[in-house]
Amino acid sequence: MANEAKSILDEYFDVTIWNDNIWDTAVFRINQNFLSDLLKATLKFDYGILLGTKDDVIEYKGKKALTPRDNVLFELGLFTGRLGVAKCAFVIEKELKVLSDLQGISMARFDRSKPGEFKSAILQVKDVFLKSFDGDINFFPSATLAAGYFENLVAPTCHYVIKSGGFSLEDVKYEKVKLKIIIPSRITRNVNMTFEKLKKGFATKSVSFEYDGRPRFIYLDTKIVGDTLEFVDFPTTISGINYAILNLLPDDFNQLSDDYNLIVDRELKRFISTLKQFLLRDGFDDMVDFIYEGDIKT
Repeated sequence: MANEAKSILDEYFDVTIWNDNIWDTAVFRINQNFLSDLLKATLKFDYGILLGTKDDVIEYKGKKALTPRDNVLFELGLFTGRLGVAKCAFVIEKELKVLSDLQGISMARFDRSKPGEFKSAILQVKDVFLKSFDGDINFFPSATLAAGYFENLVAPTCHYVIKSGGFSLEDVKYEKVKLKIIIPSRITRNVNMTFEKLKKGFATKSVSFEYDGRPRFIYLDTKIVGDTLEFVDFPTTISGINYAILNLLPDDFNQLSDDYNLIVDRELKRFISTLKQFLLRDGFDDMVDFIYEGDIKT
């Protein structure tokens, strides 16, 4: 059934089956703890489908009922908690009893005796997944960090520029203002050092302004390009991604592994996509540009 689901979804997604024996794609690997592998998988994948089949019999209020294996329900809860209900689905046989706690979970039922019903159920899940997208705000550490960065620096800066009709620097009023956010190619152990190196490629001057309702000044680097004033900022808050990932993963997880680097890189992309969501939501998207390390000329 998992292979059939994979064949249906391969047109739309890169699909990995939990028991793949290919080393590079397997979720569960030789000599590794299953729970550790599951925790890593919840950070490595965008979506999850759990298949519930008639594996066990339980007695409920004096009546016997068919139920999926306990480990499937555990994995369903784990993936749903990490990915969110829009990105995790439970595809189950119609005869199975479902716990009331699972109400609200994306669920598709099928009758194995009726050809085509399983495919129809998988296609329903496909439609749900495609309606969601990676920019959705989620429970990952990158989303929380992006929200804090947006609320404490990006939004106040954009509000100040709009309210002031620009920004004044050395007695010159600039009506055209842009906020340039510098994004590193990867998150290193010392993000501050990375940004110090990148900063050498910019001839900037530090400025500050007081934003209404804030108990402190906002400090930014600026440079003038033609008739435009550009704020240049380096979101060092992304260093929190490293600390968050280490707390979310098992103690025995190798920080230097390919899996770790993949997860951190994905979190950096989520940080950017979440910021873009906030910018679009508040109408600031035309005021902010992202500059990637690879595009900086030194």
